[in-house]
Amino acid sequence: MILVVETCVNAQNIDRFMVVGDAHLYSPSPDVSQTILYEITLAAIEEQVDFIFFPGDLIVRGFSSPSEEDSVLKDWRFVLDTLHQHNISVFACRGNNDVSSRESWDSLFSGAYLLPQNGPENEKNITYAIEYDNLLFIAMDEYTISHQINQVWLDEILANADREHIFIAGHEPAFKLFNQNCLGAFPIERNQFWESLTNAGVKIYFCGHDHFYDHTIIDDGDGNPHNDVHQVIVGTGGTSFFHDLEYNGDNGRWNPLRLFHEENNGYVLVEIDDSVVQMTWKHRVEPGVYNDGGDSFTFSSSVTGLEVIELHDFIIRIAPNPFHAKTVIGYRLKKDSEVELSVYNYLGVKAATLVKKRQSSGSYEVEWHAEGIKPGIYICKLNVSGYEKALKLIVSH
Repeated sequence: MILVVETCVNAQNIDRFMVVGDAHLYSPSPDVSQTILYEITLAAIEEQVDFIFFPGDLIVRGFSSPSEEDSVLKDWRFVLDTLHQHNISVFACRGNNDVSSRESWDSLFSGAYLLPQNGPENEKNITYAIEYDNLLFIAMDEYTISHQINQVWLDEILANADREHIFIAGHEPAFKLFNQNCLGAFPIERNQFWESLTNAGVKIYFCGHDHFYDHTIIDDGDGNPHNDVHQVIVGTGGTSFFHDLEYNGDNGRWNPLRLFHEENNGYVLVEIDDSVVQMTWKHRVEPGVYNDGGDSFTFSSSVTGLEVIELHDFIIRIAPNPFHAKTVIGYRLKKDSEVELSVYNYLGVKAATLVKKRQSSGSYEVEWHAEGIKPGIYICKLNVSGYEKALKLIVSH
């Protein structure tokens, strides 16, 4: 299958792009320059991104009058024109507030702003794939069939994907946090969707719908954090904020492990340097000013997992895991060895050195006390005479 991208995309490497959604309550006014939407437009220009992706809810459903709808579309056309003048492409997928205005959607994303026309026959201009030399970005419509995606089309795209970095985006979270009406409302179909992302090596699923920023690892329980897909909710484009809740929906075989949450305006900046990708949350600190918001995630497409060496000279185990106060790390050495046992947080910063000395062959147990340690994912690394094995530690609330 050959993807034919008919607009906005040419054969080039992508260095930077931005993601932000849920701008539908940004208060359209005669002066759009006074809105959060325009602030983010200027931020995209300052960041010199290649494109900006809006994961839904661009406009408000149920206009009170044609003039109100015209006002909103006029503001959005101004935003598209402004970004276009700076060679920044704009892509988007529909949100629940965009659904009743398909005519308006197609009117906005037309001409120079027509979205790629490579989606399913009945989802042109709302489901599509953006293909660059180093990047495949897939936008999924989730309202042709409510709270579901076109899995057949996605499977075909992923089966033929040959790009180094693959990102998926839709409006709704796959795993329920605030809104019950999300992909998690149909857990069997959601599970199939998430398995397809995992199998394709997708690292991040971007979405909105919930009005806040939330970065959560959807842990598959296999002990390897590098094949887990991250759900990143960026419903921060100018709307009113929701209060925080829990991932207490039907999560299937997965365990959502939150890394960061904030109720603030802002956007996600994604920077690509060959095989290395860095995602950074930028939040609003004052009108027109967006700085590092305290959450970042860096990964490499060349890393397939931490447990890359199966060794016969030692065995390691951890129990309990997950744990709250303490856990016991046990290992057995088959010969005398130089041993270093350390714990790192998910960003690679060392949290503790538990053992660093020469030890005789035999079995050992070491306790790690996690009082005062922030809940989340940690990596336990056992290095034996230069050979290393790593396992994931989960510190629970």
